[in-house]
Amino acid sequence: MMKLLRTPRLLLILLSFAILAGCGRLDLSFGPLLQNVSVRPDAITPNADGDTDATEIRYTLSRSADVSIYFEDESGDRFYFRRERRRSPGDYSVYWGGVVDEPQIVETDYGRQEILSWVLPDGEYRWVIEAVEDSGNVERATGTITLTDGDTEVPELHNFAVVPQIFQPNQDSIRDRVSISYYLTKDVETVQVYLIDPELPDLRYFVPERPSVIRSGQRGYHDYDYDGGVDLNAEPPPDGTYYVVGEARDRAGNHVRVISDLTIEEGGKPRADVARGEIDWQGERNRQVSLPLGQQLCFKAIIRNEGTVPIRTTGPWPGQEYNFTQNYNTLAADGRPEWYKQSGAWRFGINYESAGTDFPFRWAVGRPEDLEMRVIDGVEQWYLLPGHSGEVSGCITMDEPPPLESTLWWGGLIHEDVAVVNNNIDRISVSVGVP
Repeated sequence: MMKLLRTPRLLLILLSFAILAGCGRLDLSFGPLLQNVSVRPDAITPNADGDTDATEIRYTLSRSADVSIYFEDESGDRFYFRRERRRSPGDYSVYWGGVVDEPQIVETDYGRQEILSWVLPDGEYRWVIEAVEDSGNVERATGTITLTDGDTEVPELHNFAVVPQIFQPNQDSIRDRVSISYYLTKDVETVQVYLIDPELPDLRYFVPERPSVIRSGQRGYHDYDYDGGVDLNAEPPPDGTYYVVGEARDRAGNHVRVISDLTIEEGGKPRADVARGEIDWQGERNRQVSLPLGQQLCFKAIIRNEGTVPIRTTGPWPGQEYNFTQNYNTLAADGRPEWYKQSGAWRFGINYESAGTDFPFRWAVGRPEDLEMRVIDGVEQWYLLPGHSGEVSGCITMDEPPPLESTLWWGGLIHEDVAVVNNNIDRISVSVGVP
């Protein structure tokens, strides 16, 4: 009779526990918060040679807690591997190779270096694994580990230089390339150079290294040539001030960073067109012009800046007259050296069949009153601003007959040393009569 009464009572008690547990009112986690702690092996050589470079740290949490893992040297100085990381109940395992992530700034004769992580010096350390519950309960496990033959040499990027620090990636050949250079003091596993916007630190613009006899990550001098991607028809990063960051990390885990500034102004892919693709050829009828020897072939055209950045131009100015036997180089040789071809400058040109020089007759893409003049490094430079138009005009005197009695002539918009942006514009046939 007693046995029959006890059994239902036991079932009732167990059922009550189950209901409470199901409602979340009963914590069924019992025992120590921190369990099954081990650090093996207890001696390592963190030098990335593949032999006992790291130790495995294992532990179990019976309840959620904030976990820290740190090491103390003989002086009691503490070095964190993990600091107050939130962890759920469960088993954990992590490998440690003698590296601590405690950034520090070092001033050297070759510039400031920010050491992000580094291998601890050889010696005996007390390891501590600490778990803190939300209630404030703290549990720790401790032991010792010995480090020998560690690679404690931190790589450095000496003389990290960014030149110029005002960058205008718009293909006008003035401040539209940036040289980034440094001397790497030891061989490393990875090197990265990139731009970041201080307002958007997670967005990185990586800079490729210039090909060299020295491989990426190899000790020695390294050089980067940055154009903002414009040469590949990509848009550069938006205008603004950026950090240029160089990072190097060796196989042992030593990690260094250097930072410089770079300001981007008027960045973008330049674009211009001849308005309506038309040239107003004087005397043209049915796409033909006939004129006697000694007379002039004259024209007028409108150039419009269709892009978002100014385009640089140079003379001869609209209205300049040429003889058929001249070209822009011969005019430049007569005392106007700025009229020679200039990388990055835009000019409107006239070309014809069998011309010995491509587009021998060239003019600025606007009159001075159409343009903006800027003094850059002591030199006057002229720009056609975005959304603005420039008028071009000129004449060629037929002081001798062309090689053919009737030749094709046309116009073109030239971005010098980059491309003929618009070619074969408004082709006509020109006949020069010989008396």
